[in-house]
Amino acid sequence: MNLYRCRAVMPLLAHEPTHLVKTYLVVADSCEQARARVQDELPGAEFVTIPVAIPDVLLLAVDSMDEREAADLRAASVWRENHAPHADSAPPADPGNTESQD
Repeated sequence: MNLYRCRAVMPLLAHEPTHLVKTYLVVADSCEQARARVQDELPGAEFVTIPVAIPDVLLLAVDSMDEREAADLRAASVWRENHAPHADSAPPADPGNTESQD
């Protein structure tokens, strides 16, 4: 399995002058499988770019946070490291949390 990145370009809406472009990271056995998975997810896409294998670290976002948020994130990370059954497993979804997890 490899990690692939590709983009789905959505059709123009109404009188909008720009296309919405969605970037996906997909775990798949091949770039063809990665592209098919994105096309299945977005059947209305105008087109999906050829997926590119991501061989190393990829920066996804740059954010800022205040000292309190940083301290909360640090405490949550330490708790997760000490209580997670596996370091690479995803935490269970919190149905009461509607905020983005970015």
